[in-house]
Amino acid sequence: MWQAYGIMKLVWLAPMARDFLECMNPIPPTTPEELSQHHPADIADALQRLPLQEGLEWLNALPADRAGRALVEMEDDFREEVISELKLEELVRLVRPLEHHETADLIAELGPDAQQQLMQRLPERDARPVRRLLHYAEDSAGGIMSDRFVTLSMMDSVEACQQRLRHNQQFLSEDISYLYVVDEGQILKGIVSFRDLVFAPPGRQVSEIMRKQVAALRVHDDQEEISRQFAHYHYLGLPVLDDQDRVVGVVRSSDILEIAREEATEDMQLMVGLSGEERALTPWKRSLPRRLPWLLVNLLTAFVAAAVVGMYEGVIAQWTALAVFLPIVAGQGGNAGMQTLTVIIRDMALGEISPGDGRRAIGKELILGIANGMAIGVVVGVVSYLWKGSMTLGWVIFAAMLFNQVAAGLAGVLIPFTLKRLRVDPALASSIFLTTVTDVAGFFFFLYFAALALRWAAPV
Repeated sequence: MWQAYGIMKLVWLAPMARDFLECMNPIPPTTPEELSQHHPADIADALQRLPLQEGLEWLNALPADRAGRALVEMEDDFREEVISELKLEELVRLVRPLEHHETADLIAELGPDAQQQLMQRLPERDARPVRRLLHYAEDSAGGIMSDRFVTLSMMDSVEACQQRLRHNQQFLSEDISYLYVVDEGQILKGIVSFRDLVFAPPGRQVSEIMRKQVAALRVHDDQEEISRQFAHYHYLGLPVLDDQDRVVGVVRSSDILEIAREEATEDMQLMVGLSGEERALTPWKRSLPRRLPWLLVNLLTAFVAAAVVGMYEGVIAQWTALAVFLPIVAGQGGNAGMQTLTVIIRDMALGEISPGDGRRAIGKELILGIANGMAIGVVVGVVSYLWKGSMTLGWVIFAAMLFNQVAAGLAGVLIPFTLKRLRVDPALASSIFLTTVTDVAGFFFFLYFAALALRWAAPV
């Protein structure tokens, strides 16, 4: 009977195991022709799993438009390697079908000489706008905007604008949410939604149906601030203006989704001492120099915590039960501190907290630290008493847990605010500094109270 049950169990688990292995090792397309039928993001994913030279061969075998889009979708580290290995003629073939802002992003990864050579190979109608986009910083509105947008003249009639949109083929592939009303000098005067233009009476002028109050970005605005604006006001798109108030581009919500993902990834990785640019398939040679320095910093802070334990080595020798509960006190403090740290950094990243809110946050975490410390301290104290039969040990753990929870909450607020005050990214390895505080404080409070207890009471 048990053998039959075992066979049935294997039969039931086999499909699950097969699905898991397929997820871990997806079956790649067998030919470039088959691969070209997939979405560019899927093509990029498949190419990244191949050895570099084989991936290059497949990339060059794809149609230019599919290969170019796949190149845009690749992870930064892998794309840099691919671009560095591509010949100039191959790269020109890939960038020609792309939009101007995508071409500019790829060319920006080349050296100055290679940039100049590639630009000379592009048609002038494409090279001119690409040069203009390359002048803007990568993390600015000018660096992420698209130069494909629709403008209307104030004096045009609604019917004339409808006819223009209906018969101009270039607008058929555009994601049109808003149309921007400009004067003769391309200076922004208003905005018309696509819906308003469709349903407005044909004889009215654009100036009569446009909205004059328009939110806009400047070419030098930082992408992180732009992301906050989109998240707060739920824009579908915003025009980008130069110093003369002329419309030079548009940032759409789809662009900001990618920026928000990158910013969130960067903050998450910086909290644990990563570069913010690493991915699962990043080559180990790139990952090693990004991880090792912070691991060495973490090692240094671990020695600080070890030094605190060393100060009370004699106490531990007299009361060996303390060694069992040391990691519990420090670990609970670390968990509580990470909860606070995550909330604070998230609100900072979204612009939902300002320096003036620091006092209120400290007050809140002080109350939470006391409440959490008392609740957890009672539980651990009771468990230690039942386990080791020592009431004194229970009181020592209770007091240490209470003080460490308070210290963890305060550290979770003070560390990111201090880093921001020093003009350092608050996410920059905050968890490493927090772990140092909670480990040192947890060990110190626990062993200090144990030392006091040894003076006044027996350990058992």
